[in-house]
Amino acid sequence: MAITARALLLCCLMATLPLTGCITTQAPTPQVLTEESQSSAEVCSLPSESLSQTSMSITVNGVERQFRLSVPSSDAGTKLAIIIAFHGGGGAEEDFQQQNEFDQLGEQEKFIMAYAIAEDGRTSAEGEWFLNTAATSFEDNDFAEAIVDNLSSQYCIDQDRLYGIGYSLGSMFTYEIACQLNHRFAAVASFAGTMPVDPETCELVGGMGVLHIHGKLDYIIDYDDDWDWKDGEHEGVGTMSNVPGMIEAWSMRANCGSSDTDADFFLEHITHSDCFGGARVEHYGIEFWEHTWPDEVDGTPTYQLMWDFLSDFTN
Repeated sequence: MAITARALLLCCLMATLPLTGCITTQAPTPQVLTEESQSSAEVCSLPSESLSQTSMSITVNGVERQFRLSVPSSDAGTKLAIIIAFHGGGGAEEDFQQQNEFDQLGEQEKFIMAYAIAEDGRTSAEGEWFLNTAATSFEDNDFAEAIVDNLSSQYCIDQDRLYGIGYSLGSMFTYEIACQLNHRFAAVASFAGTMPVDPETCELVGGMGVLHIHGKLDYIIDYDDDWDWKDGEHEGVGTMSNVPGMIEAWSMRANCGSSDTDADFFLEHITHSDCFGGARVEHYGIEFWEHTWPDEVDGTPTYQLMWDFLSDFTN
């Protein structure tokens, strides 16, 4: 399918998808996070106060970037994990699937949710998130690291527990995290994305846990077939992988030593284990399912399934 048609389909779909946990339609004035330098000991000597879906603004390479922040309450000395969520295409920055549930779980498990928002003005051909394996642009990689760095100056962060999640185009960007930032991030989990068949750069310097969930009837990000994406900022990305091929490529990249498949009429679950750095590569292929984020997978709420996977890994 041509990318123009894919982009139109994606925009239409995102406009009609039922959204969970919607925030207010009137955007609040973002709080500005500064680069005030505080040592880890200083920020860890203070408790954290709960925040929920608070708009934040930081400057990255001279450009103002925004994200929404949810922080659990915690006692002094409690180290908090960070999950950065990358939304799908079509203006989905106003909401992220199951965001209320992620926030509530973050309060229980003591992790921060940072909902990254794509930069304004990017075209449908470019996509809201730049796929940096094309070696064309690293602004979004820098944005992800800047979120971590800024939060680390404000909160007691466990630097070994940094994670990324994503939906659709945001899922594709989690593989940029996995490829380019695996020296900092420990694992990614996503739904309905893919990555280039032949990424220009994707070297593992540390273990990287990968969980990918995908509907086998997805007509936007094809499950079984490769497809080309070569327009705009993504010129040079080239052929995007079919999902089974991508999972197999990750198992080989991570040098996984064993594999197991469990399948029934509704679901296929593939697990590659004994991987480099103690990582694991898992895939859930949902039969008769399209591009809509599922409320649950194999009887477990999707947000819980993702956290259970992510929390298995440290960097």
